[in-house]
Amino acid sequence: MKIRWIRRFVWLVLLAGVGATAQEKPAADSLSPTKDSLVSKPVKENLFDAAHSRRFADYLFRTGQYDYATEEYQRVAFLQPADAYPRIQIVKAQEGKKDYYRALGYFEMFFPHFDTLQVPYQKEAVKLYVLNGEYATARKRLWASRLDTVRKHTLDLGITLLEKKWKDGLEQYRRRENILRDPVFHQFGLVAQRRLEHRNKSPLLAAGLSAVVPGLGKVYTKDYGDAFMSFLFVGLNAWQAWRGFRKQGVRSVHGWIFAGFGVSFYLGNVWGSAKAAKRYNRKLDKAATDEVRAVFEYNL
Repeated sequence: MKIRWIRRFVWLVLLAGVGATAQEKPAADSLSPTKDSLVSKPVKENLFDAAHSRRFADYLFRTGQYDYATEEYQRVAFLQPADAYPRIQIVKAQEGKKDYYRALGYFEMFFPHFDTLQVPYQKEAVKLYVLNGEYATARKRLWASRLDTVRKHTLDLGITLLEKKWKDGLEQYRRRENILRDPVFHQFGLVAQRRLEHRNKSPLLAAGLSAVVPGLGKVYTKDYGDAFMSFLFVGLNAWQAWRGFRKQGVRSVHGWIFAGFGVSFYLGNVWGSAKAAKRYNRKLDKAATDEVRAVFEYNL
């Protein structure tokens, strides 16, 4: 803590340009200091006032030192309780850390009355609700805000896609694609189109295919490595069990051991194929929602 305050003091001294305020040197042909130079003294600056603290906080924020920036903005907010700037910067510092839960907490504490906020602050609130997964609240705030109609329809489409309602989102887009000229709106529309071009895999069908031929369900879900291993393990165990039973009949220990392994791998393969189909669908959803979420994170 002591080292940090020393560093802060040094930085503020350099920022204030104390050296530039030093008194003028005597003329070169003067053998003694003038009367003015004897009585004049450098003006002392308060390096810990709100203005200097704000500049230092901005420096910390720009350089990505968000925790230290938060402390400095809290100091500025205490010194200037009527100024909204340090408070919104505290919120943005949490966003810089990707701690959206804390960012929303600070926002609701600093700006409890949504209806009275300026439009940029209302948009920030909608963004934070979206990034925290509170889509119903985000949509409610969005339509209660004073944002323009184009931006409202654009953000509403983004929220629909984050809810993974791909068909609904595509319908929203097609209703207004020839009316709205917002590039973000059309970007969201393309995301919905691309996601629906990749059809979901049926977990039931994947399991049924693997029940017929071990590994075939994973071929269906494009999990080719697991498909080969499933076919290999089930096939080898079935072959070893057949060998044991062929030589010693139903009393073959060797046959029963490998039969047990074979059945276990077979059932696991059927169950795993259903899971692979669900995993495939989640992967497609994640790729699409990550693209939409990135717009909310970096472009709003």
